[in-house]
Amino acid sequence: MDFFILGNPRSGTTLLRLILNAHPKIGVPPECGMIQWWHEKYKNWGSDDTQEVDQFKKDILSSKKIEDWDQRRIQLDNLFTLPLSSYAEVFTKLYQSYTGKPIVGDKNNYYINHLELIGSIYPTSKYIHLVRDGRDVACSYKGIKELDQSLKYLPNVPFDIKSIADEWRENIINVDEFGKRLADNFYTIKYEDILVNPKEEIEALCDFLEVNFNHHTLEFHRTNDEPKSMLNWKQKTLQPLDEKNFGMFRNKLSEAEILVFNKIAGNQLKYYGYEA
Repeated sequence: MDFFILGNPRSGTTLLRLILNAHPKIGVPPECGMIQWWHEKYKNWGSDDTQEVDQFKKDILSSKKIEDWDQRRIQLDNLFTLPLSSYAEVFTKLYQSYTGKPIVGDKNNYYINHLELIGSIYPTSKYIHLVRDGRDVACSYKGIKELDQSLKYLPNVPFDIKSIADEWRENIINVDEFGKRLADNFYTIKYEDILVNPKEEIEALCDFLEVNFNHHTLEFHRTNDEPKSMLNWKQKTLQPLDEKNFGMFRNKLSEAEILVFNKIAGNQLKYYGYEA
């Protein structure tokens, strides 16, 4: 895997996936946490003569959310005709096969709870940390509460401001601590900067990924492949970037809620340049 997109839920990680996936040389499939899910069972792939290819293929196809991938593009039979020397290579080749692109990444907010494992599987991969003002994240969390709670794969997030602030703060700290050990393989980008200066920010990100910038990245909404099962809470990804889509917390959160959030996560807000 060439890179991973990391971020607190509702921070724009799907948007960033779609932006990069619109690049002709970069492929990032819809989220499916199979890399973490099957590691314990198949971690010795390549060093174990008792590899059960047929069972592995069945397990991959049983992965949660894999049903939302384009099934015509999952060519597992062709994949396993290749020499696959390690567990990590299996999924790298799978992603390359599925996307048809040489540079591949993975986006799963779920992975922020398994950073050490993902980092051990792909120690030389690059990691992109997308940060969004936590108070706007809180507004997005609260918006989830207004949706039909029976929707498939609806994000499981807290709705009270203290819990939201605690979660955002902890996730930011954990990803930052993880990134400190990665040196030049770790890149932080702010959601708000993408909205205000999209070309400059994506150009810089492409430099980090060692690929030339392509204007199609900013037309992501035309090639949006986000599964319909998750579009109920990702409608903005069907539209061009909106440079005004931040700072909404000033109108949507109460003064008391803002004070609570600032008290809990003020240090992290200030560190990333958010006025607290």
